[in-house]
Amino acid sequence: MPDGCAAILSDHEDILVEVLARLPVKSLMRFRCVCTAWRSLIADPQFVKKHMKYDTGRGLGDNDLRLLFSMKPPSTMGLEDLKGLKDDDLVKRFTDDLVATRELDFPVSVDPRFDIVNVGTCNGLICIQFNKGEYVLWNPGTGDYNVLPKPSVSCYPRFYGFGYDKTTDDYKVVKGSHFETNGTGWEKPMIQVFSLKSGSWKTYPGPDNVCMRGQGKLLDGVLHWLWFKEWWQNESREIRPFSLAEEKFQEVMPIPCHGIGGLLISGNCLCVYSEPGSVRILMMKEYGVKESWTEVLYITFEIVPQIYDEICVVKPLWILENDDVLAYTVQQGGYLSLYKPKDKAFRNVIKPEGSYRFEAVIYRETLVSPVTGSLGDI
Repeated sequence: MPDGCAAILSDHEDILVEVLARLPVKSLMRFRCVCTAWRSLIADPQFVKKHMKYDTGRGLGDNDLRLLFSMKPPSTMGLEDLKGLKDDDLVKRFTDDLVATRELDFPVSVDPRFDIVNVGTCNGLICIQFNKGEYVLWNPGTGDYNVLPKPSVSCYPRFYGFGYDKTTDDYKVVKGSHFETNGTGWEKPMIQVFSLKSGSWKTYPGPDNVCMRGQGKLLDGVLHWLWFKEWWQNESREIRPFSLAEEKFQEVMPIPCHGIGGLLISGNCLCVYSEPGSVRILMMKEYGVKESWTEVLYITFEIVPQIYDEICVVKPLWILENDDVLAYTVQQGGYLSLYKPKDKAFRNVIKPEGSYRFEAVIYRETLVSPVTGSLGDI
């Protein structure tokens, strides 16, 4: 920038703030280097709130979202890039990756003996478990991170989640255990909740017959898990919600069909899907209303094996605005794939690097700090 331009713009600070608040995070990270005043402005909590308000006000679409995958090393891709793929590109079958990806530096040192677990994401922050029991909040857009303190009482997390409690303007990490042995006897289930605002963990008795696992899906301050009658089962007929504001489980939500094995959030709605074999996605179009469950996709068993040899799992990750479905497919390896309903066909897009454990999370880029996290009245 020519000498004096930053000073001239600073004389019109109101206009400057309005312009910068409408720019993407990637641009703002570059503009921090313009001058000290701009760096301070972009880090100011009130500016962060304004930047988030513009995003929320215009509505979020695929062009605002990214997929973080392949945690060793972490890599990201834009969801919007998937829409530009042409059929000629999709038949190349991995001579090259078909969309641009960006490799990120993981914010902390990790022990390669342990898996990295995506606990969840909210407002641009991602919570990750690493090194068998440590947790970090990370903003991949800004690179900022915050290693969380360990709880005084430890438990092996069978289910976990992360989200924002707007009633207290606080971010919370949730992890829970089933009945399990510690070598001297059986331990009762417990729920542990970390509050970013207080910087500490709380421990609660867990409910009886808790058979949940994996990442809870966040919607409007509530985490959701499938509830299995036995820990070894792979199909569920109920969803167990957990309120971040009340820090307790709510009444179970029934699912009106058999064979459900997974949850996802798409279009700001709660969805369930069946696996393996044929794939069926149902969406709860009106939250909490059983009668609003609507089938939005059905891939018959006959269609899936005609595309891939020996396919065993299709795990939907996101429904794009053009109705294509981004999925993780397990064939003779793992792939990020697109299912195109118009063609009734799958197309491989990327073959992620990494271990047998696939971890993916869809997030938006924001300026929110993983240390303070304050959003005020957004």
